[in-house]
Amino acid sequence: MATVDELIEALRRLTVDERLRLYRQGDVMALGSEFASGRELFSEAVKRALIGTSGEREDGERGRPWPKTVDLVAFLMECMRSIANGSQNSVKQKVDRRAEALATEDGVDNPHLSEPERHHPSVEEELIERQEREARQAAAEADVAAIRGLFAQGDVVHEIMDGEEIGMTPDEIRQATGMTATAYASGRKKLRRTVDKHYPGGRKA
Repeated sequence: MATVDELIEALRRLTVDERLRLYRQGDVMALGSEFASGRELFSEAVKRALIGTSGEREDGERGRPWPKTVDLVAFLMECMRSIANGSQNSVKQKVDRRAEALATEDGVDNPHLSEPERHHPSVEEELIERQEREARQAAAEADVAAIRGLFAQGDVVHEIMDGEEIGMTPDEIRQATGMTATAYASGRKKLRRTVDKHYPGGRKA
């Protein structure tokens, strides 16, 4: 099994194309689940991989360690599929129980049920919404790639952005990279100022 440092390093090496592929597949997997997008599903898979690999779990937390012999993209894809399936089953059971509770004794829908409660988006509607979200995500990924291009290879800003992209806190980023608090603050300030300079009045780092 991989160590936490090895997993973090492997996550950092994921390319933009690999991330987009995971997000797109995740958008389809997430249909009918509690997750709003493939990006959310990806984040949950990363979280569980980190928990499982570290072996440090709090009550109720689920983890899944990453075997180094398995390709990381394939591992994350399988994690996302498993998480989505579990969520869909749970959500379906809740909907079925609620539908049963709201039905009249003869099995007809409760006439007092409000219209918003009656309406459930179709798979087609959900898919269209997710495709639109995917387009926005692709644009955001392009923006991130452009911002990265403003910094030299090896700049600490890349390490900061890598950590933030997978949901790490400042403390976790510093711990994983060995960065001092001063170096982190300096890199974060540099990132913010550069983004403000090239995107005046626009994106915030």
